[in-house]
Amino acid sequence: MIDTSDVRKMNMNAIRAIMWRGGEHTKQSIAADTGLSVATCNTLLNELERSGEVYSQKYQLNGVGRSTSVYQINEDYESILCVRIDLDSEGNRLLLCDVLSMLRSTLYQEQTQFTILDMDRVAGKITEMLEKFPNISCILVGTSGIIDHGVLRLSDIPELEEAHLLDALRTVAQQRPIYMTYDCQYRVYGAYKDAGYTSETLTLLFCMRNVLAGTASVIGGRIVSGKNGFAGMTGYMPWGMSQEEQIQVIAQGSPKGLELIVKTALSVIAVLNPDELLFAGNVVDREMMEAVQTACAKAVPPEFLPKLRLADHRGDQYYLEGMYQKALEMKADLAIEYWQ
Repeated sequence: MIDTSDVRKMNMNAIRAIMWRGGEHTKQSIAADTGLSVATCNTLLNELERSGEVYSQKYQLNGVGRSTSVYQINEDYESILCVRIDLDSEGNRLLLCDVLSMLRSTLYQEQTQFTILDMDRVAGKITEMLEKFPNISCILVGTSGIIDHGVLRLSDIPELEEAHLLDALRTVAQQRPIYMTYDCQYRVYGAYKDAGYTSETLTLLFCMRNVLAGTASVIGGRIVSGKNGFAGMTGYMPWGMSQEEQIQVIAQGSPKGLELIVKTALSVIAVLNPDELLFAGNVVDREMMEAVQTACAKAVPPEFLPKLRLADHRGDQYYLEGMYQKALEMKADLAIEYWQ
């Protein structure tokens, strides 16, 4: 049952969602966008202004009449920490940190390369970032492996395998909410939001040299994780070759590698029938993409084929976007999956 405090929180979050679009807003425009009364908007905006989350200036609209308060988000009030644990094609361990404003402005970027990247180093870097930016209000972590109830499994970085990463990061987060998931899930969620989808199904097929190919899907606006976060780990399907062989044939760009990618795409099409299948990573180029499209068209009637598209720049632009979008959900108390 929703009580008065819940209604108030929902109303406040509705106003925040408008403010996070950027730009200037009046009480009247916010009331029109949210469906709330002007009086309610006035009360809640005054509270947000007292806390420093928004600020206002008075203007005469069209230069005549009484002045009107115009509200904007205060970008200095809070920020978002995005941490990406990654392994590049040469096997280097990377820790990428981005600090974003609530309007998606990049406030800070840092990339550190490690010979050994274990749980303590990840926690230490987050501690360092929180000291540098004490206004960080939430933390997003992307991993090169699945998160099974807070434990990192099937990691591409051996020293992080079976790491109780959530517990370690909770210790240093100082009660800030944390969302932590498989990197491909951020990528597909960023692509989904970038495309303006709301009810569609989008699957991302990620092929990177030296790691198993995998997929991630969003259906009706929700990321598909499965019982243990294992959903989309297509490298564990019975393709008739070991996982080491899969990595090798994909990296070589051989006919067997192309066949494996096509089989993976067809399995997704048959099981999920997505509106769009997006290819990302550094293996599938435009020439291979044409071969994949031809092979899929031979196997599946055209009316059942999804849109097949190749992402630019490995799909990395979607990674950070997915983190940002998840942060907005966390801040608006809409996320129900995040570890808190």
